[in-house]
Amino acid sequence: MSDIFNGSCSCGLVKFTLNTAKHSTINCHCRTCRKLNGGAFSTYVAVAQDDFALSEGGDELSRYAVTDNVDKYFCRVCGTPIYNQNKKYPGLMIVPVGALDHPEDFKPTDNIFCESKLPWVPLQDETNDHSQGLPPR
Repeated sequence: MSDIFNGSCSCGLVKFTLNTAKHSTINCHCRTCRKLNGGAFSTYVAVAQDDFALSEGGDELSRYAVTDNVDKYFCRVCGTPIYNQNKKYPGLMIVPVGALDHPEDFKPTDNIFCESKLPWVPLQDETNDHSQGLPPR
């Protein structure tokens, strides 16, 4: 697996790179993520802010204040989510795996907010499952 990963929005106006082999990939089952992304859960890769770069279309991003702590950035043309930032985790970029060119390179290691999980969504045997968010590491 390469240490440089490319991603983009659906219409191709916004492009970005992740320059890291160090990351965490997480399935989030909270209601907010389900609403924001329209799925049964959302899969994100978390990387250091210094390892994330917008390569094109930064001026095409819109921001939505999800909560007092969380901002979501998405393409203003096609609506594709590009990244989230959480004030509780400064310096961290939370990138939806579906926006990456090769999402298969990002196998989840953890499920969070499992107490909110839809009952028909199975959990993988090889993941660490948490009723709330990730415990401090």
